[in-house]
Amino acid sequence: MSLNIFCKPRLLIGDREVAFCKSASFQTSQGSLQTFSANINEPDFENVNLFNEKIEFYLNYGSEDGVPLFRGYIKSFKATDSGISISALDPRTVITGNDALPVVIDNKNNYDGVTVVQFLLDIIENEVNINKTLISTFALNEMDKPVFMTDVRSASAPYDIVQNKVGEQRDDENILSVFEYYFDILHGSEDSSLVIRKTKELTGTPDFVYSYRDGIISLDYTERAPPSFGLAKAKDGTTVRADYGNAPRGQIGITVANKEYSSRAEAKEAAMAEVLLKQNDNKDITLKVSKGHYINLGHIIRLEVSDNNVEGQYRVVSKSVNYSESSVDCSFTLNKKPIKLRDYLS
Repeated sequence: MSLNIFCKPRLLIGDREVAFCKSASFQTSQGSLQTFSANINEPDFENVNLFNEKIEFYLNYGSEDGVPLFRGYIKSFKATDSGISISALDPRTVITGNDALPVVIDNKNNYDGVTVVQFLLDIIENEVNINKTLISTFALNEMDKPVFMTDVRSASAPYDIVQNKVGEQRDDENILSVFEYYFDILHGSEDSSLVIRKTKELTGTPDFVYSYRDGIISLDYTERAPPSFGLAKAKDGTTVRADYGNAPRGQIGITVANKEYSSRAEAKEAAMAEVLLKQNDNKDITLKVSKGHYINLGHIIRLEVSDNNVEGQYRVVSKSVNYSESSVDCSFTLNKKPIKLRDYLS
């Protein structure tokens, strides 16, 4: 432990604690699996096959942690003369990608009428966690705007089948306050659970407040013009356009992808909701901080800075924590999810 960084991390592989962890890096972002990498110097692991071994990392920043900052499974490792490098993914890796058991959903065996959450509960409890708990469901509750599996036909990993369906769902009852849904992982004391979260209202009480005198080490941002119109498809094959304002920064559009609406009116409402949702997503803010290492995705941060163009409240959409023997660095991305260029028209 270094007195300069006030941090005493613990790294466990299987049931064994690693004595010498030289560095570690943790990243999480909305829409992606959590990733973790570490460099260790541990002779006992040099001739051991670490693939798919369970790994836990406790940051212990200032005090002992009750739950790990990261828990997951090792997906690759490499031994060199200077040590072993390890890369891992959170437990969602057992239900996504090529390593996951595909689920065949066809006209004979399907989940028509079943919600996405009910589908995941069935697959995880009855097919994935057969011999032991690989990924828990203790925090997987039903959505307030359920998404159904009706007409879904696929032969893919279960998480891959439903991720886009959840990501495309909107709570747009109030057209001026549109909210998104996304998957996340919640690390408990023993297991890690899949969870579906909904974005919070930006105008509410912030979870954390930062200023240059309290927590901000550096702040960088880029700004772009928000979309001025949206496009959505109706089932009759027509494309409907919804315009917002008079586009003082130019005509920039966004599409509501991979979904068809029952009527032109419904399609126009969906397009307008998507445009309004992204009016507050016109900045990419990178914040390097000296506190808040345990802030999670979706938390609301208030920036109290002199720049009126940046001051305000934002959602945390990604986080990075990097540990070395001499420092612990923490940074956030606020407000804007990674851009999908195919969604934008100019």
